[in-house]
Amino acid sequence: MVATEAPAAGRLLGLAVPPSRPVASVYFGAERPPFEEPSILLDGTGAGPAANVAVMTNVAPGYGPPGAALVACAVVGAPARAGLDAEVRDQLRRWFGSAVDRWRHLRTYRIAHGQPDQRPPFSPKQRVRLQPGLYVCGDHRDTASIQGALYSGRRTAEAVADQLAR
Repeated sequence: MVATEAPAAGRLLGLAVPPSRPVASVYFGAERPPFEEPSILLDGTGAGPAANVAVMTNVAPGYGPPGAALVACAVVGAPARAGLDAEVRDQLRRWFGSAVDRWRHLRTYRIAHGQPDQRPPFSPKQRVRLQPGLYVCGDHRDTASIQGALYSGRRTAEAVADQLAR
């Protein structure tokens, strides 16, 4: 089974893969969470740069020290550039006010192949069984998202189980 990003899967298996879009994850430490719900806030305006924001400690308190919040911001298509954290902070200041000025930038991760580029037309739910005993999974086999990656993994596990049951 091959479970990797699209370009690596393509190289290993000789598959045609969609081009990739980079993604940056910008992390801040805050004294208090800007909201209490275990939710993902989406930027419906497209004004960005962050496409969405989640307070990770609202879901998993152990991701941060007691009484603090870990804020994660996803920037899709972000080129590697200095100052991205400041741009995200400016956006979040419009959302949450001046409390954002006290947040500490922890780290910015840039993922070169963060999402397969699936602009229309594209065909989701690509086959995961390439031949007997050879399977591939990842969001490039489904939809460009964590959910797509998980669903692809599930489809792959079901295909392997089905093959073993025969």
